[in-house]
Amino acid sequence: MKEILTLTVKLLLITAIVAALLGGINMVTEPIIAENNEATFQANLKELLPGAESFELDGTKLPEPEAGVKVNGVYCGMAADGTPVGYVADAVCSEGYGGDVVVMTGVDTEGKITKVKVTEMEETPGLGAKCQTDWINQYTGLTENIVVSKNGSAGDNPNKIDAISGATITSKAVTKAVNNSVSAVIVVINDNSGAAPEAEAPAEGEAVEGEAPADAEAVEGEAPAEGEAVEEGSAPEQEEAPADETAEIDAAETEGGAE
Repeated sequence: MKEILTLTVKLLLITAIVAALLGGINMVTEPIIAENNEATFQANLKELLPGAESFELDGTKLPEPEAGVKVNGVYCGMAADGTPVGYVADAVCSEGYGGDVVVMTGVDTEGKITKVKVTEMEETPGLGAKCQTDWINQYTGLTENIVVSKNGSAGDNPNKIDAISGATITSKAVTKAVNNSVSAVIVVINDNSGAAPEAEAPAEGEAVEGEAPADAEAVEGEAPAEGEAVEEGSAPEQEEAPADETAEIDAAETEGGAE
């Protein structure tokens, strides 16, 4: 019994020491890892939008993406003088063959793709993993609503990419992330441009500020119609009683006087 207790205490002490060491190592390495991840992210932004000197996360409310896609944010790339030169969207699609596919998409101020990069994925080597090769360059110059073409299925559609042979699922996952990224960027571009919707024309019969009133409407200051009273406060004319009624009244008054 004593040996069992001794062994138990030793194991607890070893476990506590190892946990403390791991915690200490994590505290030391965590900020370093975060710094390296941020440096890699900034390098990716610069690669996708070479003309930008700095990047800033845009605060525009993004549209709701399609199911299976999440757009983490849109970053505005700015020149040295602060002028926007393009945008980079960071998105993830959960519909890859091996799981999540993380995609960053560079878009210029006209809504055209400058470059696409798959930063994280777990696709099959030699098949879906080819999304990180030169295959990805097909997206450059395209815009939203890109179609995945398999064996020429997209025909003459210029806004298409050819699927990776044997990895159509991966091709569609990457394209879905790219399409939602471009759509988000276009919303940001329109928001930053300050474009306002056109004013709607008033419905027929509605009054419009500044317009002359219709002919049938009364206008303040117009001359009154013939027969209307002109002077304010003038007494209305009394209606004359008919001749027969006047005679009856006179007769009644005479009879009353005689009584």
